Amino acid sequence: MDKAREAILEAFPNLNTGQKEAIFITDGPNLIIAGPGTGKTFTLTLRTLYLLLSGKAQPSEIVLTTFTQKASFELRDRLSQFSKKLNFKVNLHELITGTIHSICDNFILANIKQSALKKNYIILDDLTASLFINENFDKIVEPFKVDRKFFNRWQGKWDTISRIKKYFDKITEELVDPNDLLNSGDAFLEMIGESYNVYKEKLIEENRIDFAFLQRSFYDLLKNKTSRAKITDKIKYVLIDEYQDTNYIQEQIAFELSSKHKNICVVGDEDQALYRFRGATVRNILEFEGKFRKCRIIPLLENYRSHKRIISEYNNFITQVDWENPDGGVYFRYPNKELKPADSTISPDYPAIFSIWGSNTSDEANRFADMVQYLLKSKVIKDPSDVALLLRSVRLEHSSPFIEALNAINIRSFCPRARAFFENDEVLIIIACYALILGFIDDDLNNYEHHDIIEIGLSLMKSYIGNSLTDYIRRMAEKVNELEDKDTLDENLVDLIYQLCAHKPFSDYLKDENRARNISTLTALMSTFQTYYHNDVITAKSKNAIKYRLFNSYFRLLFNSGQNEFEDRENPIPKGYVQIMTIHQSKGLEFPVVAVGSLDKNYRVEKYVDRELGGFYQRDAFEPENRITRFDWARCFYVAFSRPQKILVLTTSTEPKDFFSGIWEGLDQWPHVKKDTLKAQKFESKPPYIPKKSLSLTSHINVYETCPQQYLFFKEYGFSPSRTGQILFGTLVHETIEDIHRGILDGEKVTPKQIENDFENNYKGLLANGMRPIGVKQKENALRHVLTYFKNNKDLLQRVIDTEVDVSIEKDTYIMNGKIDLLLGKDNKLELLDFKSQPKPPKNDPSIDKIRKQLNLYAYILKERYNKDPERLYIYWTSEERRKDALLEIEYNPKLVEEAGRYFDNVAQCIMNRDFTIKKKPDKTRVCKECDFRYYCKVVK
Repeated sequence: MDKAREAILEAFPNLNTGQKEAIFITDGPNLIIAGPGTGKTFTLTLRTLYLLLSGKAQPSEIVLTTFTQKASFELRDRLSQFSKKLNFKVNLHELITGTIHSICDNFILANIKQSALKKNYIILDDLTASLFINENFDKIVEPFKVDRKFFNRWQGKWDTISRIKKYFDKITEELVDPNDLLNSGDAFLEMIGESYNVYKEKLIEENRIDFAFLQRSFYDLLKNKTSRAKITDKIKYVLIDEYQDTNYIQEQIAFELSSKHKNICVVGDEDQALYRFRGATVRNILEFEGKFRKCRIIPLLENYRSHKRIISEYNNFITQVDWENPDGGVYFRYPNKELKPADSTISPDYPAIFSIWGSNTSDEANRFADMVQYLLKSKVIKDPSDVALLLRSVRLEHSSPFIEALNAINIRSFCPRARAFFENDEVLIIIACYALILGFIDDDLNNYEHHDIIEIGLSLMKSYIGNSLTDYIRRMAEKVNELEDKDTLDENLVDLIYQLCAHKPFSDYLKDENRARNISTLTALMSTFQTYYHNDVITAKSKNAIKYRLFNSYFRLLFNSGQNEFEDRENPIPKGYVQIMTIHQSKGLEFPVVAVGSLDKNYRVEKYVDRELGGFYQRDAFEPENRITRFDWARCFYVAFSRPQKILVLTTSTEPKDFFSGIWEGLDQWPHVKKDTLKAQKFESKPPYIPKKSLSLTSHINVYETCPQQYLFFKEYGFSPSRTGQILFGTLVHETIEDIHRGILDGEKVTPKQIENDFENNYKGLLANGMRPIGVKQKENALRHVLTYFKNNKDLLQRVIDTEVDVSIEKDTYIMNGKIDLLLGKDNKLELLDFKSQPKPPKNDPSIDKIRKQLNLYAYILKERYNKDPERLYIYWTSEERRKDALLEIEYNPKLVEEAGRYFDNVAQCIMNRDFTIKKKPDKTRVCKECDFRYYCKVVK
């Protein structure tokens, strides 16, 4: 027995047979079928640790993709926890882990010169992708204007954008050649192909990328001979989690990544495939075995989560569906797969599954609330967060009866995805303020589709008539109205929000975290508006365009689609609240008590895109179209039914669909259940996983030191600055110097002409990211910094070991992140350089002491990583003409390392403890003068 295996078995003696196989069988293609509650994350963590502990791979040689960023953080933290338990020291920050999108992003950035993209590209989310198409609407949909019948198949502009984007995503993810569409002879598909090509050209032209193209760009790198070798030669093991929810291009990426060493392990459960609507296909997991000559299938079927009766019921539910393939191919579900309770599971005799059947929706919600109240009062559960209500949709029309019923008995609920953002007072009042200031009143308002939203905001404002808010709005409205010719207000829509914060009720709202976060979300939405509608400051020329684009286009999109409220990624299950969420949202979670609704609702699966494009995919259709809805329905509710640990409740107000008869019929109805045996239970809930907080020495510690209140608003609450506080000059110099180093490391011949070209591309990219342009002389000076550095340091550049070196260090309660600008090496010695683009300060300047501490801490981390003492630490001031003047050597002092560690740890603990009181007033001229919250702070003081 090898020592690594021995150590793991000794530390974790209760592993079952399936888990042992999944951990220790590592080479070649492996398929792990992991049912719900079978300890998948635990097993994946130990599998990864075994690869490291046994010496089969270094962290940088393992790629591990997770479905969500949270799952990635959990895996990272568990690896750290387990490695400490095994007394195994390893640098986990070099592990290539994250979502498939984040991993694609990182590889593209590392190989940007082989990509069609440029540095500082912008990744579009669902909202910004829609706005990007809207921004280029006339060009992208031009082909459809030739034949209006196709254009008119969609209802309005935003519906057209939403639907055409689905075609674009499928073309990209299924690797469809748009030329095949152009030559199809089908008028509609020819137009789609034309539109797609224009969309793709505009993305590349503007250096933007959506999630589908992000994957396609990485796939193209893997097909490029040069970049492919650079990427795949270093990868020994590939592990893909949630494989049942991958699409075709993700499958191809996984196969390409593992092509060198053939060690690929995929983990998933076809019964929990939920994301067909995002392009995923269950065929990837069902056909995986057939892709290889020898593939080991390892089932994990011992459930550690649920009461045995719950397990029995959802086993029966999923097996009642006919999964047989009529064409004789692979079944649409792995046959003979049945979960069983783990030997350690204790399942007392009490009503573990029952129903709620209300006479109407209100009665159903009241019965649900009564059940929650009973469980709390009887101390069966300890906290409202031990209960989750799962629905197909949690929009207010579906969730509000339950929210209101719980509120009526003073039980709070948490339903951030009800798309109820525009129901909040603070949001409604700000929108009403915009209407008054921009003059969107009278006829504009009367004819407006969503006039009721603005009128509610105006009504809420009546309480503040006569205070400073009224005076401010009147003054600003007059200023806007009086703008003429070339007049400018020199204010933008985000500025107006920060100015409103100087007046009640907003100055009070900022003291309430939930309200403050809603205002923060609105600053982000307004910042997005300014970017995609190209309206920044309010001028005489732009004021009407801003008014009509804001209300008639942007707000119309947001009001119609709805907007979710804030969710804390670090604490998604807040204590004190009943959780109301979608079934999709519940994936990967578990609760002592779960109620599942929507049993009477129709289930629809959109098939039209696959139907029209399917003939151009790289493979034939898999599941029969007429059975897809039933398959997806079963998988969706299987996920829902497998979330509870102790109690499963099925709730409805009308007859459930026949589909549920097997699990519904014969259930006792609340409140007519055996309460005496139920009351005797005392359920212990697992504390929700909360990832360690990651803090950057520059973007977190430095901001907190500058002003704790700035940290609270911008870092904790996520407010968007009205004018970017980031200085373009320094970023431009840093990025172009990094390009020099990357070129050297890649074996390129770096020339001044190439440097100037990189400099110009970086400048354009930073402007596209929203940074303010700099003057001609400033720009020339920035280029001088870079070229002078190159001229003065040609002899040093051959000693470059790495650039932008990660020097993260894990503490007990947080992770400190940092980067070294440049690492040099010669004769087995290390030198560390940190670049500063600002003018060189005097030797006794306080800023140098701060940098000294930071560099010593970095040096200590490097020593731990490379097992070498860094010989020299330098600050390099790029503004200096001569190298000897530019360099300032910093002594490496172990005592200073301890001092720096304590200092940064104290600041980190203040952040962790949410201590944002200002102990030392910031410099008014350097800090407060440029801060967006200067209006608010004056009032508070």
